[in-house]
Amino acid sequence: MERKVAVVGYAMTRQASDIGVPRPIMLFELVKGLFDQMGITRDDIDTFVLCSNDFQCGRTISNVFEDTPVGAYMKDETKVEADGVMAVMYGAIRIMSGLYDTALVVGNSLGGSEFRPYLIMDYQLHPAYDRQLGILNEPVTAALQAKAYMEKYKITEDHLNKIAARLLRNAAKNPFALRGKEDATPEYIASSEYLYEPLRELHCYPFTDGACAVVLASDKRAKALTDKPVWIKGFGDSIEGYFLGDRDLSWSRSAKVAADRAYRMAGISNPAKEIDVAEISIKFASQEPIICEALGLFPEGSGAEVADRGLAEIGGEMPVCPSGGGLGAYPFSAMGLIRVAECAKQINGEAGDIQVKDVKTAVAHGQDGFCAQHNAVMVLSSEEG
Repeated sequence: MERKVAVVGYAMTRQASDIGVPRPIMLFELVKGLFDQMGITRDDIDTFVLCSNDFQCGRTISNVFEDTPVGAYMKDETKVEADGVMAVMYGAIRIMSGLYDTALVVGNSLGGSEFRPYLIMDYQLHPAYDRQLGILNEPVTAALQAKAYMEKYKITEDHLNKIAARLLRNAAKNPFALRGKEDATPEYIASSEYLYEPLRELHCYPFTDGACAVVLASDKRAKALTDKPVWIKGFGDSIEGYFLGDRDLSWSRSAKVAADRAYRMAGISNPAKEIDVAEISIKFASQEPIICEALGLFPEGSGAEVADRGLAEIGGEMPVCPSGGGLGAYPFSAMGLIRVAECAKQINGEAGDIQVKDVKTAVAHGQDGFCAQHNAVMVLSSEEG
């Protein structure tokens, strides 16, 4: 990466089932608070990248009513429809072009109060076949993905319960999370109702309102804006085929390709040893081992061992989602941005009760589509070089 880019500021709303204010007010208060915290104004931002989705907002050109609340009125502005990690990548690329020195990236969703994510996701099914049959939906396909991994690697529902319980315990320590339980156990997870076997309600993401904002800056500006820049060392994304029947759902090829691209850019050859913490975007507990293994954080097929030995705990060998991740809250479009912000907090030692010791390098992951069809990976570090 010839021109270095850093995360120099970040803020997020609380994540809630109903945030209680209209979208413009939510965005205005978030961004104004971040600007005040940093001591800057909208005039200090060269380009704005908004992350929202037309289907989820219920209108075309969803960013048209978001520009003014975030300060982008009559400024250079663009939009990303998918996950927030992809929006941060786009903001970084715009700075790397040399045309801009600062970027504000904002993602938001009202998936708790304004729309039902499972219904909106149906519009990503094949319009002439899968959607018309009415057989598949997001939790159905997630259950098929879970079964594929479980049967291939001989793991059980109890292992999914252990993953979900860990994430809810972590989320209980995160003041921004929607859902958490301090004493969550596998038995507690198993007491929730099945949606589609083997997935129970507490294996699945909660419908969430929320937003996140991140300020990026070139190396030329970063140190003037903060004394603790978090450097973007590498990133990559990849998308798989549209038809679920053409994919091996027990493995994520696109997550591996995205990770390989990010690691190559960042100069990482052994992610399991060189990464200190991971914040991955999972919608269902069964996705955690699939994505973590594709990212090279754990060996292929090791989901049962990781769950049994607690290797992904905050104090484990490879802490995964100390924040609680997607089972604690899943605001569409903002999700990946929150993962980036959580990584920056870990690197800066600002994560409070969910802080992992001695974090220098972190990986953030985002996804979009059925069964994580589209994946993005970003490596962040305290080290500039």
